[in-house]
Amino acid sequence: MGILVAVSDDDQFETVLNVAVQLAAGLEQELYVTHITETESASGDERAFRDNVRASLSETDVPVEIELEHLSRGGLRSGTAIGKQLLELTESGSIDHIVIGHRSKGRLTTVREGHTGFVVAEEAAVPVTIVPEAVDS
Repeated sequence: MGILVAVSDDDQFETVLNVAVQLAAGLEQELYVTHITETESASGDERAFRDNVRASLSETDVPVEIELEHLSRGGLRSGTAIGKQLLELTESGSIDHIVIGHRSKGRLTTVREGHTGFVVAEEAAVPVTIVPEAVDS
C-alpha cells in the first residue's frame, strides 16, 4: 500500500514532496511519485525533472518509486481530465492516499482548465491531501 504523489515541474514540487514524505513516514507507507507528461515518450526536460525529484528524495528513509506518466491534457478543461486520469491510477488498490499540489487560478482559467485537485478530492475513494502554494517547505 502506498501514497500517490502527483508533481509538476513548477516551483511547488519540493513542498508537495516534503509534505508527502512526512505523511508517508508517519503512516509507514511507500511513496509512488508520478510526474505528468504531455507526450507519450518523455523529453529530455521531463527526464531531467524526474532526476531532480530523485535527488530531492535521495536522503529520505521512505521507500520511493518515481514514474513518468503520460496523461492527456488535450481539450477543454484539461485540469479536470488530468484529475480523472490520476484517479484511474489509484484503481489498482495499492494506493491508500493521494497528495497533490494546488495553485489558485482566476475565474477564466478555472472555467477553461478546471481544477485537478478539486476533481481528485471530490471523486477519490481514498483520502486526499491538497498542498496549497502558500505552504512553507
